[in-house]
Amino acid sequence: MRLYIPVLILFIFVCNSVSAQLSEGGFPLQVVTLKSTDRAFVKMPVLKQSVIDAAVDANNESDNQLKALTFAHAFNVDLSPSNSGVWYTTNAGFNVWRITISSDNAYSLNLIFDDFELSKKGRLFIYNEENNQYLGAFTSLNNKPSHKFAVAPVAGNKITVQYEVPENEGTPDDFTISRVNHDFMGILKFDRRPINGDPAGACNIDVNCEIGDRWSEVKDAVVRLIVDGREVCTGTLVNNTAEDQKPYVISASHCYDQWDYAETTVYTFNYESPYCAPLDGDPIHSLSGAIMKAHYDSLDFALVELDDLPPPDFRPYYAGWDRSPGLPDSSVSIHHPMGDIKKISFDYHAPEYATFSSSSIKNPRNGSFNILRWEEGVTEVGSSGGALFNMKEQVIGTLSGGAAYCGNPVNDYYARFSMQWDYSSDTTKQLKHWLDPLGTGTLALNGRQFNSNEDLCNAFTNLTDTDVHGNISLTVSGNAEGYWGGTNSAGITEIVERFSIDGDEILDGVSFGVGKLVTHNNNSRITVKVYNGSTYPEDLLYSKEVNIDHWAEDAMNFVSFDQMVKPAGDFFVGFELSDVNAADTFAIYQSLREYEDASNHLYLLQNGSWESFASLNTQNYAMVNVMELVACNYRILTDTPIVDQPENVWVYPNPTAGELNLESDKEIDPEDVVVYNLIGQEMKTSVIKTDNFRITLNLLGKTAGVYFVRFPYGDSFVTRKISFVPW
Repeated sequence: MRLYIPVLILFIFVCNSVSAQLSEGGFPLQVVTLKSTDRAFVKMPVLKQSVIDAAVDANNESDNQLKALTFAHAFNVDLSPSNSGVWYTTNAGFNVWRITISSDNAYSLNLIFDDFELSKKGRLFIYNEENNQYLGAFTSLNNKPSHKFAVAPVAGNKITVQYEVPENEGTPDDFTISRVNHDFMGILKFDRRPINGDPAGACNIDVNCEIGDRWSEVKDAVVRLIVDGREVCTGTLVNNTAEDQKPYVISASHCYDQWDYAETTVYTFNYESPYCAPLDGDPIHSLSGAIMKAHYDSLDFALVELDDLPPPDFRPYYAGWDRSPGLPDSSVSIHHPMGDIKKISFDYHAPEYATFSSSSIKNPRNGSFNILRWEEGVTEVGSSGGALFNMKEQVIGTLSGGAAYCGNPVNDYYARFSMQWDYSSDTTKQLKHWLDPLGTGTLALNGRQFNSNEDLCNAFTNLTDTDVHGNISLTVSGNAEGYWGGTNSAGITEIVERFSIDGDEILDGVSFGVGKLVTHNNNSRITVKVYNGSTYPEDLLYSKEVNIDHWAEDAMNFVSFDQMVKPAGDFFVGFELSDVNAADTFAIYQSLREYEDASNHLYLLQNGSWESFASLNTQNYAMVNVMELVACNYRILTDTPIVDQPENVWVYPNPTAGELNLESDKEIDPEDVVVYNLIGQEMKTSVIKTDNFRITLNLLGKTAGVYFVRFPYGDSFVTRKISFVPW
């Protein structure tokens, strides 16, 4: 059956997201709640509009120009299993304590726990049943030396806490809820933040745009901070001279109003769009809690050590730093403006020395860099603490504040790393003691990726800067039959994406960009599948049934694989729709590729037969799904033998400002020449044949950075590292 070209339809976002932290997963036990008591329900006082207005005004205030974002109001409470809530018995051999907390008009709620010491067999869940959003199970593995615990926001104005312990442990008093934080802005982008909050300004640049390709490794060092459940800032994971993988995160001191706020901060990795578009990421990779090591108001920095080592699938990178006193020729900042997905900003000129002052910061003379104007991107509230990098991708400062915004991207101030180093002799007010534990006296340290082989993970997508995502409707004879990326009445039961990754990769999981989700009975499911195959899916390697009722629209939703999945060669990842309820609607975003020679990545199982989207639509357009695959043990190159230094192969000029010549004593076929970026993705490049032994590559239009060129040389291959530096 030939189907007609789809029509692009964009739908309004309704948040229904999940924010996970390190936990054991699962769902809370079901209990019969026959008891009705005031102890089971607690309602916060009405939050006055004047309080909200004052917080919003403080965010926008130009006098202090600090760029932390306050998004929530804290209610101090004292709720514990001994004085609140209700204990229930179950047939499963557990006692269950439950309390529901509400706060009118909250967009999300988050909690701070004190005296937190879960029993070895205890399980703690935090959830909003109406929104199908669940956090946990948290266990004794989440116990902290501080006996405090912070949780990520849960969407909605109601939150339930459920603690389950074996019956033989009775009804223990293992924690106290000390604060309920009422989100009045919409940190989870609930309803697109319709009242007081906004996503980052349109001039911001998503970190995964092609212009940021050079920074594809160091960006993984940047984390979003939710400090004490109330403020959003940015931090950066940094290396130290012992290179012992201690998880130090540097940010701004004004983000931590109190020394112990490090203990109640949630640190989120990889919160970003999968490509160059403002598509909400999945904040699933979060850690709770840290220990403050150094904090100095005058130079506006704080250095904490995370309670937990970021696991490999968080893709942590430990950024380098440079404490030399000079001015960089140009600089870059990576940050979370408005608490939004990760963005990148570029200043192509040297900053100036400056003395920054605010109500809480009194710089020593020339204690900061002044970014006079951002040429690309900007910073906003929420960017505070974000690192300033030199062109060696080393931290040279942390953002304090400034006047820059999308309409006028001028005058941002970064406290200087070189002065934070040892301006104070007090080890609790300097970086030197912590970041140079070996006493090397080195001026600069490179960043480092500590994970390798099966622990080295990265994210892969087939999306490019030219793609535009949307819900693509499927029509037959002019009649709407559903979506190419989801539920339909055209006989399409499976939707998969074709991937090709060099190496012996192990798949960790996949994220789907959900564009449409309407469920009614809370039991709609898809089956995520991975196939081996060359032209079409052939051998099923893995399948996992996933409930989608709690997924978020207009956002990436991550599915973790619970066993080792090792494809060979090209492979396909996607889902089966058979268990989506007939009355429900589900579709992932896609991008219709209308430009010439577009690559198609969409394949469909229709009426029991696999088909390429390019062959199904009448105009032979191509399509790519909004999917992001996390794979470990990847490599830039295949296992084909490589000639590292053949005597009669020349690559020049290198570095190049545009054109690059390849010359060899053996014939070169232009179709065999491949250019890769740093993570092994093939880059389309203009290749011109001069004669049988020489070709010319044209890199103009590519992002400045490091690439690899590979081509056959006899019975093996030659690979050269090239640098593209447009002048």
